[in-house]
Formats: sequence, C-alpha cells, structure tokens
Amino acid sequence: MDRWAWNTEVAGVLAERFAAWTACVENSDPVALDEFLHPDFLYVTVFGLRLDKPDYLRMVSNIAPGGRFVIHRTSARVRGDVAELDGEYYTGGGLRSGEDLSAHTRFTATWLNDDGAWTCLTHHGTRYDPESPAH
Repeated sequence: MDRWAWNTEVAGVLAERFAAWTACVENSDPVALDEFLHPDFLYVTVFGLRLDKPDYLRMVSNIAPGGRFVIHRTSARVRGDVAELDGEYYTGGGLRSGEDLSAHTRFTATWLNDDGAWTCLTHHGTRYDPESPAH
C-alpha cells in the first residue's frame, strides 16, 4: 500500500492555488473562485457552519470590501492524485451584513488532481489564538 509522503513541489503548487483562491475571496469574486473548487466541495468554517459549494460561493459574493487574508504557513502530503494541504492563515473582514469573519485559522484541506488541475474537495478551519503558548 502506498503511503502519504510530504511533497514540497505539490505544496508549492497548492500554496499558489490557495493564495489565488484567497484573492478571489478578498475581491468577492465567486466566478473566478469556482475553478479552485471541486464540484463536491464542502467547507466547515471556524464558526462550525457547513457550506457546500453553492453556499460557499454565495457567502463569498457577500464579502464586504476591505477584507484580507494573510497566509502564514502551508505544507502538503500526497498520495496518488490526492493531497492534504495544511497550514495557518489570518482572515480579516466580514460580510456586507456586518458579520465579522476575522479569525486566526489552522486548516486542513483535501485537494484532488484531475488531469493536472488541482481542485479543493474539502476545507476545514479551526480558530486559534496565536498568542497562546500552546499554539
């Protein structure tokens, strides 16, 4: 049985794709974001919300101007055409309704390589305090 292997090349590709994804979110651009998400995409937010792809794209279309992402770290391990990306990022901003989405987040995400194009199947974020000595 094949084992998972840490892969810096795939990590670099996925880090670039994730950075482009976050730019789509910052710009409230669900049309451009669509290419990064698998048709069966599932997102679990730091607030415990479960969003499928249409729900997530709808949320992104409601992002208020001025939000930002700062990606601190990513790494990836790969097994065949499946990769697990993990890392940390900060989200600053919120929805047009006024809901604050700001959070320091640790995440795991499953990406699938389908004919050379990596798309995200799942993304799960957990809020954390970067000032905590146990981080």
